[in-house]
Amino acid sequence: MSKPPPGRHTASRGDPPASTASLQVFRAVCEAHLDFVWRFAAYRGVPTDALEHVVHKVFGVLHGRLVSLEHPEELRVAVAGITRNVVRAYLRQLTDHSPLEPVLGVPATVVLDFSHVQNIEQKSASERCDLILGKMTETEREVFILCEIEGLSLFETAEALHIGESTLRSRLDDARKIFNVASAELRAQIFWTSRAPGTNP
Repeated sequence: MSKPPPGRHTASRGDPPASTASLQVFRAVCEAHLDFVWRFAAYRGVPTDALEHVVHKVFGVLHGRLVSLEHPEELRVAVAGITRNVVRAYLRQLTDHSPLEPVLGVPATVVLDFSHVQNIEQKSASERCDLILGKMTETEREVFILCEIEGLSLFETAEALHIGESTLRSRLDDARKIFNVASAELRAQIFWTSRAPGTNP
């Protein structure tokens, strides 16, 4: 949010102090984007017991950026970009592999099956979605979450992830293909594991 030009605003007796007004704006931003930040971090694989810490970190970084954001669409992109960076930084601490390094796509020879997953038929919809997202590369997952789950436009997603729209379209196409194939495999696995013993095919 931009600051008012000098001399264009005169505080009245009813106006709240600048610090109070800024705090109110920040609280409104937090309330408006909390669910998105929480979902993105969860879908990206942040452990449940660390979600609150990561979310707090995101809004801590965002607090220092508010004065430079003039339009709602800029704020939305900024929240998505900051969330992605904070989540990547956190996940990097959990593994030896840096998420910032290029990640190869899923080879065509890899079978997107879920035969290794125990009690798959008892898992919730969100848990099943996590299983499918886990088949994607990091960038594919981020693009899919922002475009397909959160509904950001291609332009907004490209801005948030700092990638070109052509690259974005390619990653999104790959992610959709993986999602479709993995969804079919998941449904088939659930069907077979949920069949009563001794039932003929």
